Amino acid sequence: MHIRTIWSFAIGGSVLGDLEDGGDGDAPKRLTPGREAMHPSILNTAYGLAQSRTVGTFIDESLRCLEEWFAGSLVSFNRIDLARRTGAAAFRPYRAELDQAVDGVGRLLDEHPLHRWYTSQPDWSPVRISDVMPWERFRQTRLLTEVLAPVGACHMIAIMLVPPSSGQFVYFGTTRADPDFTDDELELCRSLQLCLVALYAALTLAEHTSPPGETTTLTRRERAVLGYLADGLTAEAIARRMSTRPATVRKHLQNLYAKLGTSDRLGAVIRGRDLGLLYVDDLSREFRWNVRADFHGRDADGDSGVVHQ
Repeated sequence: MHIRTIWSFAIGGSVLGDLEDGGDGDAPKRLTPGREAMHPSILNTAYGLAQSRTVGTFIDESLRCLEEWFAGSLVSFNRIDLARRTGAAAFRPYRAELDQAVDGVGRLLDEHPLHRWYTSQPDWSPVRISDVMPWERFRQTRLLTEVLAPVGACHMIAIMLVPPSSGQFVYFGTTRADPDFTDDELELCRSLQLCLVALYAALTLAEHTSPPGETTTLTRRERAVLGYLADGLTAEAIARRMSTRPATVRKHLQNLYAKLGTSDRLGAVIRGRDLGLLYVDDLSREFRWNVRADFHGRDADGDSGVVHQ
């Protein structure tokens, strides 16, 4: 199915409802089904994201949009392999203390309310932490007091991109210190999820089914550069490894981007991974806002701690 067809079906056929007061002052609002509508700005956002041609571009543009929607919040793209206990996170904006937070979440992953929620039942629509665990209980957990609160990530909404039953947590997250996310913000995430899931699935499928050799004929040197990108090396560092000049490496990078249909290093690594040129858990650490860790207590290369740039 064509990407635009999937996208049109996902956002055009959605049935949304009105938020109405529960009639009890501070009582939570509930959704009243029956009205087919979507805020024009959401449609514009979805249309803009539909212009993405690669998974990497889609991720980058989605993070930018979430930054605009949730001004002042920390937004992220996350991939967690539940079986291998490895993960990667791309943050906007990046802060150095987030490295230890990723490590802490990994150590206490089984205690995370959203992890428990998504692995215990089939619904993978967006929820807040406060929707699945009372705040008074959550505020007493080590996860909050030792890991999340110090980086101002007390409240969170996760927008899943694939079913958690697949063994993968692939999602966009938005977090902040206070206040908690409103019902309207939660409904915004639920509306956005429709197009985000469709686009991510379509782009991933398109990259997996690309005709062999169409965009993947890389020279030996280009393959080497791609591998070093996945290891998070700069052009200068790659030049030292390959005993060549940084200018030569930059030329290889230009060729890589052209052949892989990307415009940046993250996109090249994700594209290379999806085409089988890299291991599944390879994700560029070149970006300051990217953290990659092994939740068994070692990073993905076998050393202690998390790896970041």
